Amino acid sequence: MPDTKSQPLDWALWFFWIIATTIGWLVGPLLFSGIPLAASGVAIAALQWAVLNHRIQRAWRWAVVSSLGWIIGVILLVIFVPTGLKILAAPLLGGILGLGQWFLLRYEVDWAGWWIVSSILAWTIGLVIMPGSLTSGSLPGAITGLTLIFLFRDGLKKA
Repeated sequence: MPDTKSQPLDWALWFFWIIATTIGWLVGPLLFSGIPLAASGVAIAALQWAVLNHRIQRAWRWAVVSSLGWIIGVILLVIFVPTGLKILAAPLLGGILGLGQWFLLRYEVDWAGWWIVSSILAWTIGLVIMPGSLTSGSLPGAITGLTLIFLFRDGLKKA
């Protein structure tokens, strides 16, 4: 059995993941300004699919699950999170998104549960702690991308 700890990290995956998340965050509202958060999420999902294509089985499901996660998350935020508690929006959105994506990753990698934790942390940092035009996409992209390269390096499931 090869020692995966000695294998280099896939920095290209990390770079493209950050770019996909950042561009999706910026372009989404331009495409559909009526619901900018959901539009950004759908754009991010599509661009992340392009990065994951050929890395996971049936990668197209990533775009579907992620888009649904963003749309459902935004709907739940509008319905259940009062204006005074918007600080809860990012962890809730990150959790819903991460849970949906976990359903796919759990068949691909060991330790996929860390993806949910990473998603909550990433979107809370990007949307609440350090919000900004670029940081709201690039920081979650950097955090989840780093998680992804470790999961792919250390926990790929055996076929």
